[in-house]
Amino acid sequence: MHGRGQMMNPDKQLEHLTKTLSLTSDQQTQIKPILESQQQQMMALHQDSSLSRDDKMAKAKSLHADTTSKIEGVLTPDQKQKYEAMQAKMQEHMQERMQGGAAPQAPQAQPQ
Repeated sequence: MHGRGQMMNPDKQLEHLTKTLSLTSDQQTQIKPILESQQQQMMALHQDSSLSRDDKMAKAKSLHADTTSKIEGVLTPDQKQKYEAMQAKMQEHMQERMQGGAAPQAPQAQPQ
């Protein structure tokens, strides 16, 4: 979870998914409320001071898993594969950041 509330807003997320997965307008209509609901629940979770950091992390994780499975229910098998690859890549970035010291990866210069 981002400490600075940097979660993309639902419109930006939808735009990103639409571009990456070539969502149909029907899929966009189905996915937008899922993203909006996730954002509302994350905000509420973020503001809940009764939970420990670990509890928040656990809840955020299960909320994310729930959102992922709802979104996957709307996707075609091909889109689902791309979406899962996207999620895995995001997970890797999160892991690197959590371990804190991994310097941001400089883009590797490709010899022309």
